[in-house]
Amino acid sequence: MREGRRPGGPAALPTGGAQRAARMRHFHLRAFTLLGAVLLLGLAGCGARSAETRNPNILVVAWIAGPAGYNPYTSVSSASRMMEDLIYTPLIDVGPNLLPRLSTSLAYAYAITDHGTRYVLHLRHDARWSDGVPITASDVVFSLKLASNPNLIAAYSADFSLMRSVRALGRYTVELRLSHPSPPFLVNALSEAYPLPKHVLGKYPAASPQEAKFVNGDAAFAQNPVISGPWRIERSVPDSYVIIAPNPLYWGPRPHIARIAFRVYPEQDSLYAAVDAGEVDVTDIPPNLWLVRNRLHGNHKFITWPWNVTFMLLPNYKDPSISFMHDRAVRQAMMYAIDRKFIVDGIMAGQADILNGPLPNFSPYYDNRVPVYGYDPAKARALLDAAGWRMHGAYRMKGNRTLRFTLKTGGATDAVASDIAELIQANLRAVGIDCILENEELQTFFNDLQNSRFQMALRGRILQPWPDDYADYDSKATRENGGYNVGFYSNPQIDRALEQARTAATPQVARAALDRYQMTAARDVMAIFLYSNRLGAVVPANLTGYELTPIAPAALPMGLQRWRLTRP
Repeated sequence: MREGRRPGGPAALPTGGAQRAARMRHFHLRAFTLLGAVLLLGLAGCGARSAETRNPNILVVAWIAGPAGYNPYTSVSSASRMMEDLIYTPLIDVGPNLLPRLSTSLAYAYAITDHGTRYVLHLRHDARWSDGVPITASDVVFSLKLASNPNLIAAYSADFSLMRSVRALGRYTVELRLSHPSPPFLVNALSEAYPLPKHVLGKYPAASPQEAKFVNGDAAFAQNPVISGPWRIERSVPDSYVIIAPNPLYWGPRPHIARIAFRVYPEQDSLYAAVDAGEVDVTDIPPNLWLVRNRLHGNHKFITWPWNVTFMLLPNYKDPSISFMHDRAVRQAMMYAIDRKFIVDGIMAGQADILNGPLPNFSPYYDNRVPVYGYDPAKARALLDAAGWRMHGAYRMKGNRTLRFTLKTGGATDAVASDIAELIQANLRAVGIDCILENEELQTFFNDLQNSRFQMALRGRILQPWPDDYADYDSKATRENGGYNVGFYSNPQIDRALEQARTAATPQVARAALDRYQMTAARDVMAIFLYSNRLGAVVPANLTGYELTPIAPAALPMGLQRWRLTRP
């Protein structure tokens, strides 16, 4: 589930190179695109099923973009990530509750000792590659070293530079030693590690530039990989469809459905026409279509679930023209002034939840004691009055300064982002704050965001399963240090909490630090928290066994090996 992750790293984050930067651009573009059409997977094809996918015994899933390959170390697209989740077994799997799930992991058990710096992983003895070769500790050691290679095309979002050493203690036992304790490492890093076959890919030392060059250029493996997961690629037609079938050598339970086809459709309208005509069984529903979902014909049901993506207004605290944003009262007033319930229920059609702090309320690490800011324009006006911002005509002033800023969004590409920005503009103007909108194309917006060319930005964040916001909010996480604190937020209490949460020797200490971080962030309003996303999909009414995971790599239900079609 790697693509639903944000970057982490030790207290001094490595830059990670051009590949990591490119991957981060991809992460953020996914988050912003989600505003208008919650991420759709897909290929891109025709309106009718081909002869090969017209079989009524094949379940058809609709996509709008396709996988370029199936090597998790070289692919970056959402479609590729989805397929890799199906054809490989993760070292540590993460369940829908965002916690480790060992029943579906290659490592059936683990132990963390030496004050959180030593990990011992016990691997399954019955797992095999699809060519029949056993999966052993040698494959895992090779893959973990490869994951830390900065020259790979698809640099990992988690931080593998923490690894001081990794070695095999036996045929099915792996030992990792970290440079310092890292509570997020198990869930955020090891869940990203899909072991790959050393006997196929291990041509050079795993961390060497030569090995990265070899893996990056190995098109044969990328298109016809040796796999370890419950599914195999039965047929792949670029820009048309992919058919998957059960992997006969998978160590775990065999999937219930014989074949699943991922069909490509060129645009949303043709996709929904295909669903309506019965050509497509499973697809997502973006927020702008959620209210009309019941117009589809056929025996469907509609499901919705939270996704680990949050949106906020991020101030640029370094911009002297909006120095008033350093005043907590102004930030709190904005929280009260914005009708976030209307954003959630109206613009997002219920496909979002109100966000009151840095973590969404479905996270197992969420602290339910964080303060809640309701929609209260009168309270917003009172806070601004008390802070000395008095009404002069339509807007507030203090001395010769007007309470005014420019809000940048990706709204030139994304109509939903534009709608949200217009509501925020109206809400803020109602309490005397002049909000000027600047809607840009997504790529331009992202470049401006990453280079801190904004006063206020409508920012989306894809969160890791174990919350680690160091790179976004610690005052030391500048771009020069490899971080993404593009708004230059600075708060010593936040710094201490974030750094302790990610380096504590025990989970209990880390959790206490996370709680302090959430409380401080919510009280200080380090950003104007808006909402967390939800995903929505249409599935056959008789489909069961699917998983609604907040870290799905696409807006589709997961757990395909457990999908089952019952009799209508």
